Amino acid sequence: MISVVGGGPAGCIAAKYCAREHDTVLFEPQKRDERRVQCSGLLSKSGLQRLGIDPSSGSAKAFIQNSVRGAKVYSSRGSLLMVDGGKDKAYVTDRCAFDNHLLDEALNAGVLFENETVDKKNIGDIRSRSEKLILATGTNYNLHKNLNINAPCEFLYGAQYEMKIECDPEYVEMYLNVPGFFSWIIPVDDYARVGLCSLDNPVPHMDDFIKKLQKGKRVKDPQIRERNYGIIPIYNPRLRTEYHKVCLAGDAAGHVKATTGGGVILGGLAARNAASEGYEKIWRKEIGKELYLHLRVRRFLNNLSEKNTDKLIRLLAENKDLIEKKGDMDMASHLLKGFLGRPAFMAKFILQAPAHLLDQV
Repeated sequence: MISVVGGGPAGCIAAKYCAREHDTVLFEPQKRDERRVQCSGLLSKSGLQRLGIDPSSGSAKAFIQNSVRGAKVYSSRGSLLMVDGGKDKAYVTDRCAFDNHLLDEALNAGVLFENETVDKKNIGDIRSRSEKLILATGTNYNLHKNLNINAPCEFLYGAQYEMKIECDPEYVEMYLNVPGFFSWIIPVDDYARVGLCSLDNPVPHMDDFIKKLQKGKRVKDPQIRERNYGIIPIYNPRLRTEYHKVCLAGDAAGHVKATTGGGVILGGLAARNAASEGYEKIWRKEIGKELYLHLRVRRFLNNLSEKNTDKLIRLLAENKDLIEKKGDMDMASHLLKGFLGRPAFMAKFILQAPAHLLDQV
């Protein structure tokens, strides 16, 4: 028997694939109608397809709330990179409904669902009677400590409000106005998800961002529909994710893009192989390079001054055709290869980038 702890995307996907060859039990303390998910819910079309999910299917209508075709990225000095990827480049999802969709797929594959909390009282028993134990516990790392397993130790701190904001329903907005990360506006229906992540308390940054939106007369209703707060692990390429009979997947393993904080797609891709021998080598071969590239890009951006960030946004705007053609929200290598094949861009980039930061790219 294989035991999977955690009924989020990584856990449900891991359980579904485990059930193809093993008796599989999925432990999740929250009931279907009690789920509370802290996430922007923006998932790429290509990423969903990589996970075997057809966004055009009838079942997808239960969790897709909006489709977006591109992004507007602003530097703190006001320069704009507007990328139009065409219709349905990404989807805004109801993450509770999405997680329930994945749970249904796991149950339909033969997974046994246990609405039970796994903690220090019962983890030893579950581990002893399991052929393999998969921890997909999100950002709850208590079981890591109980099992003496290393966990992610660096985090971003996020805040997200649902508000009525004046915005284009087909474009996500990103503002490079927060140290170490950015703010976003994601259109949903007649409201939007307004959020950000930072390396410290996100609330003061959110207060400042909301004030700027109010000053720009973009807030249609000051009432906040919902507030969500959470932490996001920063990917650590040295973090071990396989310990004999125990392995980690998703946020529990730090399978998160350092550029955007998103972990559903890449974490899900890793989770598909959680039952396999040599799981660590398999996921590193498939997505390890991508996660590492996202980390290097984030480190580079975090060390740029406002002036140089503004220069970079203007340079990217001059090459937005390449971004629209090669850009992929999950696979950073696709766009990097495109830039490396454009000498004019690379020449300008090398000339503009601070010399001491070039070794981080």
